[in-house]
Amino acid sequence: MVFFLRGFVVQFLSFNDVSFSYPSSINPVLEGITLQFPPGWTGITGDNGAGKSTFLLLAAGKLAPSTGNIQGSGGIYCSQRTDDPPLSWEDFFYSGDRAAQHLMNRLKINMDYPERWDTLSHGERKRVQLGVALWKNPPLLAMDEPTNHLDSEGRRLVAMGLKEYEGIGLLVSHDRALLDQLCKNCLFIRSGQAVLRPGGITKGLEEEDREKRELQRRRNNIKTEQNRLAAEADRRRREMESSGNRYSNRYVDPKDRDAKGKINRAKLTGKDLTAAKLYKNMQHRISRLDGTLENTAAGGERKKGLSLKTAKAKMDRLYYSPAGIIPLGEDRFLKFDELVILPESRIALTGPNGAGKSTLIRHITGGLPPQLTLLSVPQEIAAGESEKILREVFAEDEKTRGEIIARFSRLGSDPASLLQSELPSPGEIRKLMIARGVFTEPSLIIMDEPTNHLDLTSIQLLEEMLGEVESALLLVSHDEVFLSKLTDSRWIINSEGVLDKLYGGFYEKCG
Repeated sequence: MVFFLRGFVVQFLSFNDVSFSYPSSINPVLEGITLQFPPGWTGITGDNGAGKSTFLLLAAGKLAPSTGNIQGSGGIYCSQRTDDPPLSWEDFFYSGDRAAQHLMNRLKINMDYPERWDTLSHGERKRVQLGVALWKNPPLLAMDEPTNHLDSEGRRLVAMGLKEYEGIGLLVSHDRALLDQLCKNCLFIRSGQAVLRPGGITKGLEEEDREKRELQRRRNNIKTEQNRLAAEADRRRREMESSGNRYSNRYVDPKDRDAKGKINRAKLTGKDLTAAKLYKNMQHRISRLDGTLENTAAGGERKKGLSLKTAKAKMDRLYYSPAGIIPLGEDRFLKFDELVILPESRIALTGPNGAGKSTLIRHITGGLPPQLTLLSVPQEIAAGESEKILREVFAEDEKTRGEIIARFSRLGSDPASLLQSELPSPGEIRKLMIARGVFTEPSLIIMDEPTNHLDLTSIQLLEEMLGEVESALLLVSHDEVFLSKLTDSRWIINSEGVLDKLYGGFYEKCG
């Protein structure tokens, strides 16, 4: 089915019994999916490594299904990664047409971005990626975590830009507000299966929770019936054994022919078989309930939650820097007064995209004392570095490797996805770095946008883990809920490139 919209033909996207496996896959990443997607945005959610990005690549025609077929595939896929400029970005900047100019104004993209791509923040790169995709106006747009790296203003601009798109939109995101604002439906991917539910993510999660409660109710009812039948079966077993004893000639006087005759007549009429038949019937019913119970299994829920062993450093301060200025490129600078991180510090570093937060983090990590134990997770981990980390984990001895994988699982991802992957997803590689960091017992944890790329469950698990550590924290994030739970002071970089500090509600202005 097709119809015309703004000058291009839009098809309904149809997955017809689609399965997909990578060459190294033990099990299919996606299996037996039959779904249809109309124009408008559909949100896609699931644990890291569940196959969300694979689903987008299939829809955009970048991958071919292993079995089944996809009708209406093809379009633009916008990756989570922002390592490289998007294709045709020079045409976008220099076309001079009104559509490109409208998008540049809408997303606050400056004309000098092409000349300074290497110095752009990942948030600025993400806006360019989105602008180019919307300018091409494809019939299908597959967006993978479009609000990663973006400050609150950037998220607002992206939401406005995506709202104007009228084709078939597929949106992988952990941004609940965006999914609720844009999406008519949400697709939940779990263990290779996909369930489409109407409405935004909040409504979809509520429906998923209701389904889980109903499933649990059915399981409880089945178990109750199993217990009742087991008790009844046991009673009938005892009755059968008693019946067998009653009809046995073993304890009858050989000369008592009347008693033997009665027992033999009972056997001939089959009365001694009744209890046995009833018992066998009961066992059959119990066996059938076992099968029903297996069919209502909750999908093999893994144990989740992780404690990170840390140590409070035995030094007066972990880091000190006198007041200074850091160049940011193109006559831009970051100015700050003296910076101090104490053993008990829990600091949030905030500011708009491009303000210099990641640059300041690099400045701090380069000046830490060598004896300090650090766990650092950067904002973005390049594909080559991700492959290197995975190789290093698998090169560990069996015991260490097993413990890392177990901790990775406790952060909400299936270890099987690592074992069959040459390149972990950005969310998986973050979890792997954290799982490996368990062995370092850090006194300082620095994380740059740690909730980027993580699924909703994993963000909650990370909050719980960091909330219990004894070490100092320095967290860069645009997630206000995340920061409010874990930090008690702020370093704030303003739009003029000046770092101010906020302690206990009181500002300490730079200079």
